Amino acid sequence: MRTRMTLILFVVISLLVGCTSNESSSSEKDVTLTWLVRSDPVVMKWHEKMIEEFEKENKNIKVKLQVIPTEEYDQRVQTMIASGNIPDVWSSNWGIAGFATYHSLGALLDLSPFVKSDPNVTDGIKSELLDLYTVDGKLYGIPMQSIGSFLFYNKELFDKEGVEYPPVDWDDKSWDWDKFIKVASELTENSGDVSNQTFGVMNNLSANRQTWLFGGDFFNEKAYKTGEVGEPEILTNPLNQKAIQANVDLIHKYKVSPNPSQVEAVSALGDPFMSGRVAMTFTGGWGLWTYQPAEFEWGVAALPYNEGRKVPLYVDPWNISAKTKYPEEAWKFVKFITDPQGGAKSFMETTSAPPAQIELEDEWYAMMSKKLNIPTEDLQKLNDGVSKYGRGADNHLITKFSTIRTTMDQTMTSVYSGKKTVEEGLKEFDKNLRSLDLN
Repeated sequence: MRTRMTLILFVVISLLVGCTSNESSSSEKDVTLTWLVRSDPVVMKWHEKMIEEFEKENKNIKVKLQVIPTEEYDQRVQTMIASGNIPDVWSSNWGIAGFATYHSLGALLDLSPFVKSDPNVTDGIKSELLDLYTVDGKLYGIPMQSIGSFLFYNKELFDKEGVEYPPVDWDDKSWDWDKFIKVASELTENSGDVSNQTFGVMNNLSANRQTWLFGGDFFNEKAYKTGEVGEPEILTNPLNQKAIQANVDLIHKYKVSPNPSQVEAVSALGDPFMSGRVAMTFTGGWGLWTYQPAEFEWGVAALPYNEGRKVPLYVDPWNISAKTKYPEEAWKFVKFITDPQGGAKSFMETTSAPPAQIELEDEWYAMMSKKLNIPTEDLQKLNDGVSKYGRGADNHLITKFSTIRTTMDQTMTSVYSGKKTVEEGLKEFDKNLRSLDLN
């Protein structure tokens, strides 16, 4: 009898343990996260790799990729926000509107509680990068990359004219605006013949970022901290007129840079720098990988020296939607794709983008030196200069910047075309900006 009772008790306990075990294993419910990305064929391979590897480690979490073209990013994302159908994980900086705009819409989740539990996620990221996405002590984004702005140049055109390459040292004061104009003039060929002309330079920076190169700014310092335009400094900062006039002179006085209609003409065969129609170009550090297919050897240098010069810094974060139903799972995914020994390293290797994580910098220098045939020490000098003189991009930090940018571009196009003087253009932009509803 005792043996029989023992056997029955053993069976009951086994059943209870089995039930408990099943309940425990099923407590992690199946979840599907939506990951919004841009349509970039190079980065798409990384997206797919991340999903495959993450789902292997997290059997109960599926990640659905949602892909939209860059040019539709702001419109589509803002429609999603309005409809309450925002993806779980995305980046706020992939359109003209940026972080400040989406934070003001209440679309971003405060990540501070997660970082407090997992401090290693941000330990290796420079504080100045994290500060860009910190509002009132709360962190809303984890930086994935930190891209500066540079001067890219066609070595073959420099060699042809016997012109010395520009320096990589941002503090080389001999590489000033006057020297830059002289070099651009020496590289310009067939002036006046648009179909055959090689321009010395093309400046791809927006008007406000052009003023930064001379120490100017259309907006006050507070605007970059609060996100609100406040009182603009378009007319009150004299360096703004100096900077815009300097760029207008490149077009109309020295004739070393294309006007808006000429830009269309030299762009007929694709990117003017890639087609050899432009000897130098000012642009973001994405040129380090987008120019790799060029059929000529090119180099990268510091932008011309001016007292008070600042250069645009493009730091893209991963964000989580404030309305996600699965914050824990979304955070787990963000941790996975920003792991310096996993997702972040793979992202760097796939895109060639400079990493936000300090521990990956040496690997990035070695990788890019081999890819571009540029000495490691030169790449380090270039990046050190960006750290010293870089500032977060205006569209990332000021709200409703897509509207501001459209207004700015409309006015400045008239200035660059020679239809308006610099003074007239700045006055018109100031008037138009003040008429906008930016509240």
